Order: sequence, then structure tokens, then C-alpha cells
Amino acid sequence: MKKWISTLLVISLATISCDRSVPPNPPAPDDDEDEGITYRITNVRDGDTIELDDGQAVRLVGIDTPEMNYGGTPEPCATEATEFTQSIALYRYCYLVYNTSVGDSIDFYGRTLAFVHILPDSLCLNVEIVRAGWSEDWDSYPVRNDYEVQFNAAETEAIAAGRGIWNISANCE
Repeated sequence: MKKWISTLLVISLATISCDRSVPPNPPAPDDDEDEGITYRITNVRDGDTIELDDGQAVRLVGIDTPEMNYGGTPEPCATEATEFTQSIALYRYCYLVYNTSVGDSIDFYGRTLAFVHILPDSLCLNVEIVRAGWSEDWDSYPVRNDYEVQFNAAETEAIAAGRGIWNISANCE
């Protein structure tokens, strides 16, 4: 009996001392297609569109950065948003989490709609762009609720800090 109680006590202490918290990135994949394929980001077209080593163009779902070619000229903050995306994503490895449970997987222009997680830490590129202030939480495409919660928090943080588009005169040329 003593041995059983000792064993139970050790297991209980080990369980209590473990950090059981779940990091906010990434949410669980919504289907089996999300797992196991790693890509390299080979080009950043603008703040919310990248190209992968297999040739596919990926539109970062849930965000909308200023356009680089808006009637022939960049919108305010477009250059800065693109440079930010390049700085944390270009030539890095990533995996995609698709939005198919609530929306389309391909947009009107033939781009894959996805959440892009940068390796090795699985940082969600879409959310980090919002957190840096280079995009608002954009609802043109439906977004999975697990990501929407992250977008809302990131946007609130960016607005409060006056980052990116939330303080154009201080942050953009």
C-alpha cells in the first residue's frame, strides 16, 4: 500500500510540475492536408502574398496589407509592409494551415489561401504582420475562429502601440 501511495504521489507531483499550457501558435490543423509538407519561401510579392519553392503563390488569409501597385504607385505603408514580411519570411521554411473548414482554398487569382507558419518556432506569419501593424484584421475571406481570436488580440496590441498603419505619419514614408 505504501509503495502504491508513493508512486501515486510521484506521478501527481510530476504532473503538477509540467507546463501544460498550449502555445497560441499554431492552432490545430483543420484537416490532414495541413500536416507534413514543408516549403521554402522564395519570394515576397507584397506584404500579404508570398511564393513557395514549389511555385505556388500563397495569399495570407485574414489580413490585407497596403498594395504595392495601387493604380501604378504603392499605397502608404506598402513598402514597409512588404519589407517587414521579407524580413521575417524570405528564404525561411514554413508549413501551411488551410482555411478550408470555413472558406475557399484558392482565391479568384489562383492563389492558395492559407495561414503560413514559419519554422522552426511555428510563428504564424499572418498574425505577426497584424501584430506589427502592417495589416488590419481583414474579413473579406471567412477565417477560422481559432485564428480570428489571435488576429483580434494582435490588432488591439498594434493599435494601442501605434504600430505600422495605425500611425502612418510616424511609421511610413
